[in-house]
Amino acid sequence: VLHLAMPPPVAKAPTEGPAPNIESDEELQRLYNWIDEIPLSRPKRNIARDFADGVPAAEVVHYYFPNLVELHNYSAANAVDKKLYNWNTLNTKALRKLGFQLHPQDIDDVVNARRGAVERVLAFMQVRMARFKARMDSKQEGTPRADNAVASTPAKSAGPAKYDDRRALQHEVDTEILIEKEQTIHELRETIMIMQEKIKKLEQLLRIKDSKIDALTAKIDQYDRATR
Repeated sequence: VLHLAMPPPVAKAPTEGPAPNIESDEELQRLYNWIDEIPLSRPKRNIARDFADGVPAAEVVHYYFPNLVELHNYSAANAVDKKLYNWNTLNTKALRKLGFQLHPQDIDDVVNARRGAVERVLAFMQVRMARFKARMDSKQEGTPRADNAVASTPAKSAGPAKYDDRRALQHEVDTEILIEKEQTIHELRETIMIMQEKIKKLEQLLRIKDSKIDALTAKIDQYDRATR
């Protein structure tokens, strides 16, 4: 049983910008209670340090939406760039499919274990995940059931309703596929840029080596002429 909406969300989710501050100790305690209900792979000692590398956050999302998070993509990290990689992967691969993304400043604050940052981010994630789940539950409840479809809906209208449901589902699938393709294209472009930079550096090294070889060849020729 999912408990995303229980206890009540501790903060209102903004439409843009960094996550808002938690207003009271009571709301903060509700957040800690919520996290304590979720089984994580590491003991909870210091929440700022525990969540800095993004692994527990990925596990939180996986707990509620297992199909969105592949936990093998997230590994424990001490280096800042590895922590950023985990959070950015979670942001683009999972949270975006839930209809929101974390602000870059929030990610930077959490990675650097700044005071209160992870609480703000987790509260924001809780609200937005609960909102997404509520939308999905609403859609499911709105779909006519087989046991009461005949009593509540004329037979001739069942076909178009099912067609609309299939079309809406197909639209959601197509949107997810498009997002995945755009992300893949973005990653490939970044890879190409990195490879181009490496090629430039290799070309520079080759030119340096060529100049050294030319200089050594000239010295050898000079030596040969002097010894004749």
